[in-house]
Amino acid sequence: MTGISNGRLGMMLVVGTETVLFSSFIGAYIILRSAAVQWPPLGTPSLNVDLSSVNTAILVVSTIFAYRKRLGATLGLGLLFLVLQGVEFHRLYARGLTLQTGTYGALFYTLISCHGLHVLGGLLILAMALRKASWAENAELYWHFVTGVWLVLFGVLYLL
Repeated sequence: MTGISNGRLGMMLVVGTETVLFSSFIGAYIILRSAAVQWPPLGTPSLNVDLSSVNTAILVVSTIFAYRKRLGATLGLGLLFLVLQGVEFHRLYARGLTLQTGTYGALFYTLISCHGLHVLGGLLILAMALRKASWAENAELYWHFVTGVWLVLFGVLYLL
């Protein structure tokens, strides 16, 4: 048999449609940010890169493990990423960055929460791949996508 499997094609279509979703959200963020007089708005807590940098490193390492077919390690690091995202959310809420903070807070939490849900979905796919080897290639593809999206989000939200 030649060509691409239905499962692989399906995962490629999922990644493609999810890319459009995140591109739309990130595009909206960039447009609203560029139209603002000051970003973040005056009085809004700024984002610290300390914990998010650690989380970025965790995802990069996890995607290297995925590439090496070490899906158990990938799953563990993905879980750690989600836990640390929860810690980050708690820290930001405590400093006053909430959904009610305005456009900045709403966009930040929408983008990060949407990504977090995709990480959670990726963890479920990884768990299935650990039980059923035929899922491994698709799990790896999806995990690389989740990591790539995070790298763009980290750059746009935290570094620019």
